Amino acid sequence: MSDPAATDRRKSASASIRRARLASLLALLLGSIAGCANTALRPPSVEAGAEILIGVHLDGDVKTAVFRGIPYAAPPTGELRWRPPKPHVPRAGHQGASRFGSACPQLQGNPDWYRDVARKFGRSPDAIADLTDIQEDCLYLNLWSRNLSGDTPKPVMVWIHGGGNINGFSHEPNYLGHNLAKRGVVVVSINYRLGALGFMAHPALTAESDRTVSGNYGLLDQIAALEWVRDNIASFGGDPDRVTVFGESAGAADIGTLIASPLASGLFRRAIIQSGGYPLHNTATVSDDAVLGVKLMSALGVGDGPGQLERMRALSWQEIVAAVPGAAPGGFTRAVVDGWLLPKPAAEIFEAGEQNPAEIVIGSNANEWLMYLTQPVNEKQLHAALKQRVREGHRAEVLVALNKAVSGDVAAKLDLLTGGADFHCPSLAIADAQRGLTDRVYVYRFSRVRPDGEKLLAYHGAEIPYVFDTADAWLPADEVDRTLTDTMVAYWTQFAKTGDPNGAGLPNWPAFGPRRDVHQDLGDEVRSARGLQREFCEVLNRSRL
Repeated sequence: MSDPAATDRRKSASASIRRARLASLLALLLGSIAGCANTALRPPSVEAGAEILIGVHLDGDVKTAVFRGIPYAAPPTGELRWRPPKPHVPRAGHQGASRFGSACPQLQGNPDWYRDVARKFGRSPDAIADLTDIQEDCLYLNLWSRNLSGDTPKPVMVWIHGGGNINGFSHEPNYLGHNLAKRGVVVVSINYRLGALGFMAHPALTAESDRTVSGNYGLLDQIAALEWVRDNIASFGGDPDRVTVFGESAGAADIGTLIASPLASGLFRRAIIQSGGYPLHNTATVSDDAVLGVKLMSALGVGDGPGQLERMRALSWQEIVAAVPGAAPGGFTRAVVDGWLLPKPAAEIFEAGEQNPAEIVIGSNANEWLMYLTQPVNEKQLHAALKQRVREGHRAEVLVALNKAVSGDVAAKLDLLTGGADFHCPSLAIADAQRGLTDRVYVYRFSRVRPDGEKLLAYHGAEIPYVFDTADAWLPADEVDRTLTDTMVAYWTQFAKTGDPNGAGLPNWPAFGPRRDVHQDLGDEVRSARGLQREFCEVLNRSRL
């Protein structure tokens, strides 16, 4: 017979063993959970460019890693001012990447533009503060990724900001990439040198150059940033073979120049050009623009002779930027034909089919220049604009084509003339040229007018908050704007992924074709449409100054 006491002792021992095992398993589980929590709370870390960069998670969202203020080139200061960008020297140890880098030297044109938009929407401009963090050491980029594990590399979208090449910076509130990153892309935004520090040509700078060129420094910065992306983006889960550059206004114009430039060959596969065709017909050479450089330096008291370059580089950036409006108004905003970055005028490169074979989305807004017109608009302003843009002897022909294209008042005609010359018509010419190299060309016209937007209509820059899904709190919106935002974000990211903006649930966007004006109207309703004023553009393009 069994001993009841012994049986009880065995049962008690078995229960103790079970309790011990359960406690051990529970401890392991709690440790695992704690380890995961610690990992989640740990800031994202990536080794790139021979540095260890420590970013941040977006507002506690452990899925989105943000790296701010990553240097992609050496500071363009001192002896490196007005020189092509030099490589960044890797720093030892862990480097924080939680703060945006400084904006490049500029005045307050950017905040002033936003204040003007706010006023015209009937909102207070006080919400827009002055730009304060401005330094010449400014060659930094920012990055948003939800794919640091990198198991399947994601397409990359590199944003080049606008601002006339004299204003703007990579981390404007409307340019933050977190909402695009949620759609399965890695987003990068970059700074580049602006104004006189980024685009000034000067005989002394040309003479010291190994290539006998000057100017185009801001574009060379953009190329250096794209080289950084090519070399390092895989560490952030991006695919270096699927890079899309996208930008607006001057940023989009620069992208057109990069498509034409042999120096940018292979650095991107796709491009989205938002209101930026206008440099296509620029023929200015280094020597042409050097005249303005001489005027600026003369106004700053820098004469010829020994030590000229040293005196130029000893000037503070504040002195240089402040002197430009008086000494060289309207200058230092464009690429120059230098025989290196631009071997010849961009129009000639596109006409010859010698540009880079990028797949493109390109378009403009319905009322690009309306916000800049002095009201009320009159016939005198219209004829002044004709003189500024059209050769003598051709103005009557252009005016006939303009009257045929627009049945509205003089303001509508002036809006089309100025917007057509600077945005619509050059963009069509780029689309036509690019269609000779790829069938993946898509043209849009943005026509949405926000609530309370009667003074601006579909203004220059209006599409940006829709592209990024980052509308300012003061910008009026309704359900139409929300739907349009979702559609445009989907189009833009789908194009970056596949070279085709079309996708499940999206209104069909037909590809652009030779002699066809089919395009996608991005407005109250998203639909394919016709009516890109091609006949007017043909007359204008052959008649322009």
